[in-house]
Amino acid sequence: GPPEQIEEVGESCHSCEDDLICKCTNARVPHFNARIFLENKEELGKVDEIFGPINNFHFSVKLAEGMKADSFKAGKKMFIDTWKLLPMQRFLPEPPIAKTGKGGGKGKGKGKDKGKG
Repeated sequence: GPPEQIEEVGESCHSCEDDLICKCTNARVPHFNARIFLENKEELGKVDEIFGPINNFHFSVKLAEGMKADSFKAGKKMFIDTWKLLPMQRFLPEPPIAKTGKGGGKGKGKGKDKGKG
């Protein structure tokens, strides 16, 4: 059945072949294959691909049987299970970690003496 909680994830832009292209309006990123719903929790299909720049990305929805991509008006709100969104941080490069004075040296005092025998 449908998830308990859904939230807006994007809005329809246009169709492409049999898929529906949506602009993401959520600050988080949808999972691949996450189910997409209308506001009344009617299932439309699943997230297929995510593309575009991270500050303005789109996703395609592989529609369920009997759904026609060109039957959706541009701007139609799309919804997703709240648990099927990932934070944007997962897709950004890690910030450099400041090097501290401790550790990371030559490992003095560890291991056996490597003297010439």
